[in-house]
This record gives sequence, structure tokens and C-alpha cells, in this order.
Amino acid sequence: MAQLITTLGPKNADELGMILPHEHIFVDLRKWHEPGYAQGSAADVVALISPEIEKIKALGITALVEATPVGVGRRVDAVKAVSEATNFPIAVATGIYREPWIPAWAQTATEDELYNWLLGELSDQIETTGVQAAWIKL
Repeated sequence: MAQLITTLGPKNADELGMILPHEHIFVDLRKWHEPGYAQGSAADVVALISPEIEKIKALGITALVEATPVGVGRRVDAVKAVSEATNFPIAVATGIYREPWIPAWAQTATEDELYNWLLGELSDQIETTGVQAAWIKL
């Protein structure tokens, strides 16, 4: 059976219905080197976003695809906190945004390093969050 990898673990297709295909729980369009980039408390994100998640759940939405890649403030810890607070599955992306938002480490990484990083996020977890990436945002 087909599964979707989410913040709440794999979900079988028969557990899901309508899915929002391109959403952003947390995003920061400042450049990665600017003061305050991608900062903010996960608790504040939960307080702000949870009521919106409850509204879409009431409309029959059963999951969403989180489309924020590295470079524009991806905060998987905050996304996971929202997911757990609302018991709502979220499919998180791996990948790196485009110029000029590509962080320094990615600009200097080799092809093999980027491959291994992507594969690690898809097969193991993103950073130390316990969340596995479900897809690659190009």
C-alpha cells in the first residue's frame, strides 16, 4: 500500500483524504546570513498556526505538504511541534532553495556531499528532529 512519510510517521493512503499540496508552516525570506534568520520559538509558531490547522481539519483536510526548503528558514522542529500539537500529519521536504538564498555550506559542497545529505534526510531524519523528509523540493 502507498504511504506518505509525515511528521507523525508513515501514513497509509487509506488513512488520508484531501491533502494541501504546497504550504509553509514557517518560512523566512531574509538571507541565511542576516541577523535573526529563521529564529523564533517553536511554541510561538504552534500558538500562531495551530488554530489555522484546526480550521482546515474541520474542512476535511487530512494532511499537508510543507514546501519550505533549506535557505528560506526551514524549521522542522517548529513544523513537528505544530503537527504534534494538532495531531495533524505534515510531509516535510528536503532540498535547497535558489540563489541568493543558498547557504554557504551548500555553495561549497561537492555533488557527493549534497547527494549524501539529501539521501540522509530522506532515509533517516532531518537534522536531529526525528522527522524523515518525504520529498525533494527542486
